[in-house]
Amino acid sequence: MIKNLSKRESSKVDKGLVAMFIKMSIEERLKANDNAMRTILELRNAYKQQKTIKPGPEHTA
Repeated sequence: MIKNLSKRESSKVDKGLVAMFIKMSIEERLKANDNAMRTILELRNAYKQQKTIKPGPEHTA
């Protein structure tokens, strides 16, 4: 069942996460962003690679 959420309810912000990033230096924020991007790219590439592998005798259980 789909709920009709008000704009305020559907866009909640993790205030603790915001506070953590505000306390970081610019260099720390950039490093955190780089790490997140690297992880996202690794996951995306692994997903794409998994989709392109065609199951053969060595890939079946």
